[in-house]
Amino acid sequence: KYMENKVIQDFKEYIDGTYGEHYNTDGNIQAFDAWIALGDSSTSFRDTAIKYLWRYGKKAGLNKKDILKVMHYCIMMLYVDHYKDGKWRQLKNTTGKNINTWSKS
Repeated sequence: KYMENKVIQDFKEYIDGTYGEHYNTDGNIQAFDAWIALGDSSTSFRDTAIKYLWRYGKKAGLNKKDILKVMHYCIMMLYVDHYKDGKWRQLKNTTGKNINTWSKS
């Protein structure tokens, strides 16, 4: 209804493109990896997402890439807080029912 499939496709293409950009080191290490290794990545991801939300509409107008960056940083927060190292957590939708049945296995 709201072109979610197209949005998800654009987001996937954006993410795939980020891993080949100039922020990689020679050993293919991203700043994300350093933040995760330091153990405080969730707040770094949150704060960076806020930065891009804050500037949306101010720098380069309604810059689609800023929103894609926000989404990427939010995905990274989900990864660290809910998926990394088998930290599977059931999420509930607005009716209180589980929206996944994942388990650590």
